Amino acid sequence: MKVSIAIAGLFASPAFCYLRLPHRGQSAASIRRNEFTIQSPAGYLGQKPLDLDFPIISKDRNPLTSEPFSIDDPKGIRIHPVDERACKSGSRQLTGHVNVTQHKSLFFWFHESRRDPKNDPLIIWLNGGPGASSLMGGFTELGPCMIDDEGKSTVYNKHGWSNFANIIFVDQPAGVGFSTVTNDSYLPYTAQVASTDFSVFIRRLFKHVIPEFASHKVHFMGESFGGVYFPSILTKILDQQQSLSELGLPDPFPKIESLVLADALVDWATNMIGSYRTACVQRPGETGVEGQILNKTACEVLSAAIPDCEKLGNECRLSMDGPTCQAAALVCDSMGESFWDLARAGERNPYDMRGDCPDRDLCLGYFEKRMIKYFNQPHVLELLGLPNTTVYHDINDEVNSRWSEWGYDTVLPVLNRMTQILEESDVRVLVYNGNSDWIINTAGALGWMDIVRWKGNGEFRAADLQPWEYTDDDGNKHRGGMTKQAKNGKLTFASIDKAGHMAPNDQPIALETLVQSWVEKKFSPSN
Repeated sequence: MKVSIAIAGLFASPAFCYLRLPHRGQSAASIRRNEFTIQSPAGYLGQKPLDLDFPIISKDRNPLTSEPFSIDDPKGIRIHPVDERACKSGSRQLTGHVNVTQHKSLFFWFHESRRDPKNDPLIIWLNGGPGASSLMGGFTELGPCMIDDEGKSTVYNKHGWSNFANIIFVDQPAGVGFSTVTNDSYLPYTAQVASTDFSVFIRRLFKHVIPEFASHKVHFMGESFGGVYFPSILTKILDQQQSLSELGLPDPFPKIESLVLADALVDWATNMIGSYRTACVQRPGETGVEGQILNKTACEVLSAAIPDCEKLGNECRLSMDGPTCQAAALVCDSMGESFWDLARAGERNPYDMRGDCPDRDLCLGYFEKRMIKYFNQPHVLELLGLPNTTVYHDINDEVNSRWSEWGYDTVLPVLNRMTQILEESDVRVLVYNGNSDWIINTAGALGWMDIVRWKGNGEFRAADLQPWEYTDDDGNKHRGGMTKQAKNGKLTFASIDKAGHMAPNDQPIALETLVQSWVEKKFSPSN
């Protein structure tokens, strides 16, 4: 029988977006916040209402399925032009829903590049959770506009990534943010289902919504649990492309140029082992906090736990068995208990160790409150073409709970998917990490990059970290962090100084410089 566990180090599971801090022994289910209001897409897709006579709700934990929409069928797609009243972006923008099955739709917000939309690349951005709305990234980190402090309006973001790229923010899986399901039984809780839905979304989006961008270079970028989402999605697409090629059929997907993982989960065991290096060793370039974070006794406890975590982590990677990996996560997560004691006391913010966490319920609560207030305003819903009965939440707790308690994708590593991407495709991979992030720490990111199997592994491990620089608005140069790469940038790592989990919010100029140079194939160490 499967045992449901609460991974304290991630509040509810290895699911990072901004969930409540748990009390000792508190279960994942007990820290859910609000019921997410699901809106049927039938009333506002601009098409003939869908047939909502779906089957009786399943009594088991398997989500109900429905046939995906035909890629060639334009039905079930709604597009709504948006102006500066909804987002002071400085460029053309669209929102909409794309049905991926009869019972599921994904919401997107598209911003054209401010520079040269006809020729600039296209970024597709996902936040994590699981169950977090990608509008968090769009309106508090890297988008062309930011929600103001009062949550009533938006302000122009002069360092938004639309300065050099077209950007799409997608709420996924279905049921997250403004994305919809007709019934909770259709909420996805596995990477397999979510990846299938997203591959349908990509094909329908480029065929019916933005066909003029199908020839652009596309960059997948995911933050936090996006480190599970996008490797799963990308390998799903690679597998489909291979099958189509073998059948002699045309490839309907756009060219995926690169994958960017932002403070992202890939392997839980290496992340928790990295927490020891972060809190107790503090190697140069791996942490942004001065002084030892944990005392000597706590560090000795962490050090003693490393062998068991390494052993079980290896067993998990070899078996890729859900219960085995769940057991490994439970053992490895115990290494973080001393840090969580500090977080529960409000002394450390797990998303940015430089600060404290006075609001013990939600260390990033100031972001969440702005988001919920802004997007639930009636005039904003009207500007987005949504019914006034829509209720927006930044994270769907039911989705988060199902991924954490019903499936194993929150504990299964995606190293094998990274191997496939590095070995079987020409997709470049950038991993960046805020040095003050404890949830997903720099040392842990370097840890999984050192063990992922691919032909450039030895070269990457042997490479030394070197500084990279950016220039501020006044023309002054600063160290952005440390970097190293292998195979001419096939796999590249960059740390971000003075930044936590949401690095683009902490260091907007540095991240704009890093990502722009990456998509333009110009990023390199400063020396």
